[in-house]
Amino acid sequence: MARSIFVLFFLVIFFSAKSQSWKLVDSGVGLIISDENYDKQLRIVERNNVWDAKELYDNGAQAGKFRGNQLFAAWLNGPPTSTYVNQYGTPVWMYKVKITYPDGKTFEQGPGGFYHPGFTYININTGSYKEGNWKIEWSIVHRDTQETRLVATNEFKTTYGKATPAAVTGWQVKDIGIGIYDQTEYDKVLKIVKRGDTWSQKQLSDDGYFANRDKAFGTWMEGPPINTFMDKFGIPLWMGKFEITYPDGTHQVLGPYGFYPPGFLIQFINASGNVFGKWKIDYYIVNHETLESKKVDTREFTINP
Repeated sequence: MARSIFVLFFLVIFFSAKSQSWKLVDSGVGLIISDENYDKQLRIVERNNVWDAKELYDNGAQAGKFRGNQLFAAWLNGPPTSTYVNQYGTPVWMYKVKITYPDGKTFEQGPGGFYHPGFTYININTGSYKEGNWKIEWSIVHRDTQETRLVATNEFKTTYGKATPAAVTGWQVKDIGIGIYDQTEYDKVLKIVKRGDTWSQKQLSDDGYFANRDKAFGTWMEGPPINTFMDKFGIPLWMGKFEITYPDGTHQVLGPYGFYPPGFLIQFINASGNVFGKWKIDYYIVNHETLESKKVDTREFTINP
């Protein structure tokens, strides 16, 4: 009888300890969606390790207002909280975060609880720090034992009013443009007929470039041949995506699409409606394994009557 009680006690301890394990899923720095579902799903829009602090401030990302609800933040993602509860049904693991600013000063926050799906995030406000190197250190803290364990470190750099290069391995932009291209050999060669940043809608329409036939009006993004950025399974690691912001402020995401073998993408633009004014296109590459985006460039152009 005593042996049975011991075995039962051991199994309770074993399964309790097993159910309280915590394993890192992801951590990073970038733009996330922060809306009414902020605590239900971690939605990453873009991650990078170099950011323009001026752009983040000017476009409202530091206040969670970029394109409505995109927030500049750091995040930590682990298993659902239901997998590490104690005998009272309370999650035993909490988080702590330490920020090291470019001047070496630090700020610590926590312990705090994870959202039920298992993630947490903090808003990053660059404040008076314009340029420099930042470090985010995430730790988990056991509620009952106070055991503390460092689980993730993220480092990034801020510039101020400078272009933000995409931190990409195996992919480098060669050309980006807006204009007229010949797509008779659409997947074999990028044939540019004319490029520019100011266009007449009537002229484009009269010449048939909105019909998306042999010659079309649109944009393109060209990088290295796809055989230079394959993953271990022989699949191109990077795809391309275009985000168009129209003159009225609305925007549309097109893609992600796979690059053609020579390494380029083309995207038809139908500017035949009441779309006069300044347009903007943001160009991204997207990791096909994680579906996370890295901005490559931004271009603007004008459509006149």
